[in-house]
Amino acid sequence: MGLFLKPASETDFPRIVEILAAANAQDPWMRIMKPGQPPPRARVKTIDRFLNEHLNDPVVEYMAVEDSEQNELIAFARWNMYRKERPDDEWKKEPNIQWDEGTNEEAAATFIRGIFEKRQSIMNGKAHLLLNMLDTHPDHQRRGAGRMLLKWGIDIADKAGLPIYLEAAPAGVKLYGSMGFAEVDKFDIDMATWGGEGIHRHVLMIRPAKSV
Repeated sequence: MGLFLKPASETDFPRIVEILAAANAQDPWMRIMKPGQPPPRARVKTIDRFLNEHLNDPVVEYMAVEDSEQNELIAFARWNMYRKERPDDEWKKEPNIQWDEGTNEEAAATFIRGIFEKRQSIMNGKAHLLLNMLDTHPDHQRRGAGRMLLKWGIDIADKAGLPIYLEAAPAGVKLYGSMGFAEVDKFDIDMATWGGEGIHRHVLMIRPAKSV
């Protein structure tokens, strides 16, 4: 009994979006990009978007951690599995962004464009795994769920001899560093531009390719 790792199923996505919203509420930059809790109709659109990726995008893998005693998901990760080198017309393509209702679109666009440009310059079309999202519900943090989700991707990357790339929010840097990731760059946002305070930093990190 306890926590177990599993591939996300179609019925898991309402809870995944609930976890994402709760985790975002803890982050000052995410509170600027997505002020307040999204209304139910906005969550439905996000659920549909995530589910469509799960069902139709062969690159995307959603993994989840469930608490078997409480019979509910407590964490999830979204991985992009770029197992082969990609041509320029694929990796240089601008992301097709669908803003969820209630998003501060100006702030979000600034962030997404900046992160995307950094990602292009560091990884370009190389084969690698991208950890796109990893979130644990605040009520279940420090139970090891994030480490379980991360280890799943590390095991795959090591067997394939691929590096892993991610953009770490401040709360995740210590965990990623303990799992072999090293900082290669950073991306700073001045939150005062949108009524916040201070600089919010995302640390860009790579775990080099290894073989087992």
